[in-house]
Amino acid sequence: MEITKRVCPSHPERQMQLKPQGSPYRCSGCREVGFGRSYHCGYLLHEECATAVSLAFHRFFPRSHFEFYEKAPGHRGRYCDACGRDVLGFVFHCSSTGYDLHPYCLKLKDSISGEEGLVSLELCQKVPSKCVQCKHRNAVDGIRGWSYVSSDSGGKCCYHVRCFKQLILEKLNKGYFTNKTSSIGMSDREYCQLAVRNMDMVRSRRSSRRLGTMKKYTKIAVLVFKLVFSAVFGNPIPAIAFLVEALVSD
Repeated sequence: MEITKRVCPSHPERQMQLKPQGSPYRCSGCREVGFGRSYHCGYLLHEECATAVSLAFHRFFPRSHFEFYEKAPGHRGRYCDACGRDVLGFVFHCSSTGYDLHPYCLKLKDSISGEEGLVSLELCQKVPSKCVQCKHRNAVDGIRGWSYVSSDSGGKCCYHVRCFKQLILEKLNKGYFTNKTSSIGMSDREYCQLAVRNMDMVRSRRSSRRLGTMKKYTKIAVLVFKLVFSAVFGNPIPAIAFLVEALVSD
């Protein structure tokens, strides 16, 4: 498969430069928010958008041959079959099956594991239970969407890719991710509270006691939050990377 580095639309004569992860940005290609590494030169592109292949495949759609488009073909609105969000720019589209994937969603990791083996997440098309966040199996009406399913001592919990994106976007719009207090705009404690409140792995206090102590339960909840963040938006920036350690030593 041929990898093509995109030319900056505003400065086609210039080479786009790789920018390290940092503050959130909106990709000029797919129009989705990113936190990880990007290519920039007037425009900002996800690394996955800047180095998109011309033809791609995905194991969830074995009959699909995805072609890269800078604009979705056709005249009707389209949505990503991974996250359920609208396609507003760069997209991988299969003309025979009609499936669409954002470039970043196409590259979502099949699995990701946490430290000490406490938690592992698997990307799934079919889920064993309702999403922890929205309490439904489908990401949105009529759209199943993909989920990350965690396996740990508390059982299996599902997290829609769409729901996590929506959660982070809501917090972004409320000013959570600024440069005022830290690289993500919140203290470690505030981020821990956000993680536990919104990505609660355990359904009741009784369940949390079965995990041992509340501190262990909170550590796992934050770890899952960090892992899903890493999977959906890229490697977490330094302030997130130290959340678990800060919580445990608190």
